[in-house]
Amino acid sequence: MTKHSDALQNRKYDATSSLAPSTATPSAARSRLNVTRKSLALSGFLFLIGGGLLTGCGPLGLERDAGGGPEPVATPGGDAVAVVIEGESITIDQLHTHMQTQFLEEFLRQPESNRFEMQETAIRDLVQRRVVEAAAAERGVTADALFEEISNSAPEPTVQDVADWYSQNQSRLRGARLEDVAGQIKELLANESRGGAWNTFIGPKIEALDWEMVLSPPRQELIATRLIRGNASAPVTITAFSDYQCPYCIRSEPVLAEVLSRYPEDVRVVYRHFPLDSIHPFARPAAEAAMCAEEQGQFWEYHDGIFALEGRIEEGSLAKIGTDLGLDVGAFEVCVSERRYEEFVQTDFLAGQAAGVTGTPAFFVNGIALKGARDADELSRIVETELARK
Repeated sequence: MTKHSDALQNRKYDATSSLAPSTATPSAARSRLNVTRKSLALSGFLFLIGGGLLTGCGPLGLERDAGGGPEPVATPGGDAVAVVIEGESITIDQLHTHMQTQFLEEFLRQPESNRFEMQETAIRDLVQRRVVEAAAAERGVTADALFEEISNSAPEPTVQDVADWYSQNQSRLRGARLEDVAGQIKELLANESRGGAWNTFIGPKIEALDWEMVLSPPRQELIATRLIRGNASAPVTITAFSDYQCPYCIRSEPVLAEVLSRYPEDVRVVYRHFPLDSIHPFARPAAEAAMCAEEQGQFWEYHDGIFALEGRIEEGSLAKIGTDLGLDVGAFEVCVSERRYEEFVQTDFLAGQAAGVTGTPAFFVNGIALKGARDADELSRIVETELARK
């Protein structure tokens, strides 16, 4: 078994690879699944239910888009002429060479953390391609044919599957009728089923591959404050810069809880305040109030109480949480009114800015930057990477 830093033995086949189905953002699904032509409609459906495409709160109130568009159609290469400049014919191949230079220049202009993430993704793709091509060669077929065979073996979702998904996701559908979204739900479930079949097939082959990533990620030096959840001496620290009114931070809380449950001895979460004042007016008061609750030994209880409001914070909400928790209300109110922890919260905010944080949530796993919301599997992959380094 490899000791590679990417720890793919604990990770499903990357659904964003060019040889795998897209199970997260159907707009990037491969044409070999015959869904590209439907991807815009399905992306609109995911936009409706708030799934997957938007992953963070930004300082201007604009959510950051994590999804791509439909896969572009390949252009011809070879000696076909693309442009004639002062009598000189420039071929498609020459144009592609120029584009490669442009892409590399753009890559080099990216922040160091972005460059590493792009390089890491490219390395994973190389590793996965090697595995897929070897598996295809064993069967005497092309990689595309192998993918078709395995993904098409997945069971199609039934009418009952669609109905069950609809009933379980009412809050995300915003009142949409079943008959209006049944086709999109079926397509979503079909993509998941195909992706699952592919992952089941290719996962063990990836686990058996022997490889090691030598490329090292850039890291930020971050101080662990006293707001720690989990084993205080854990070897892996997830620092979370968060905002109490950011919807993506709210969704990230159960993700962090899941990671902690997977690694009770190996992971700790350090919470740091990053209120986005321009779009979330109660985020900073909530952060300061949470620190006042911390004075009475109930930071995490108060923290959970704020997030339980799902961003719907109003006048009186913060005091009510304190009362419900049985805090010394008089002491709590004095602490809040004199803004005793204004400097603490601002110090967190400035530390986030210094680390390159511009929106929330922003995670750092042992100093490795991960901007935007991440799922538990993605965070776990990086945790496994860090544990493998120990």
